Amino acid sequence: MTNEIFETMNKLGKSNYDAMQELYNINLKIAGQFAEQQQAFMNLSMECVTAQMEMLGKSKDYKEVISEQTALINEASSKVQGIARNAVDIMNESKDEVSAWVEKGVEEAATIVPFSKTA
Repeated sequence: MTNEIFETMNKLGKSNYDAMQELYNINLKIAGQFAEQQQAFMNLSMECVTAQMEMLGKSKDYKEVISEQTALINEASSKVQGIARNAVDIMNESKDEVSAWVEKGVEEAATIVPFSKTA
């Protein structure tokens, strides 16, 4: 009986370690993907500032400034929407990965320590 308990505890320990390592890798991947989206947003911000400065330096009257500003805003808006869509996709993929990880953990736990109907 004692050997059986030790074997079960060893299996649980290894299973827990492997599960935590897998969760760490999932989180690391997600953090990397969000960092890429943040970098894309920062790059877009810098592009917008640069484009506005160039536009203000070239524009001759306020009507031209307004039309150029409108074009810049429309372009930036569509790019921000793309970044936001990417972030939502990352969140949906993450949800699926974490759900699969939880289900796998429950299945593994059930094989290591079978649940008793008389408990």
